[in-house]
Amino acid sequence: MAILTRKRLQEIEDYYYWTGYKSWHPFPKELKVKLLDVYGKEPSPYSWTDQDIDEGSRKMITDYFDTKPT
Repeated sequence: MAILTRKRLQEIEDYYYWTGYKSWHPFPKELKVKLLDVYGKEPSPYSWTDQDIDEGSRKMITDYFDTKPT
């Protein structure tokens, strides 16, 4: 059983910064809210794994920045 916490979200944000996505830092508030809404609580009767959270958040983050106008 795993959920996305604010601390883990900060670690993900830092990861993207240090791996070359400096223009994505800090994540916009609307993206953080969206991630915490989806992965911040268990989807009863199911549960998230760390892999579910990592992969799902990665997709949401890249989709957010790839579709955002520059």
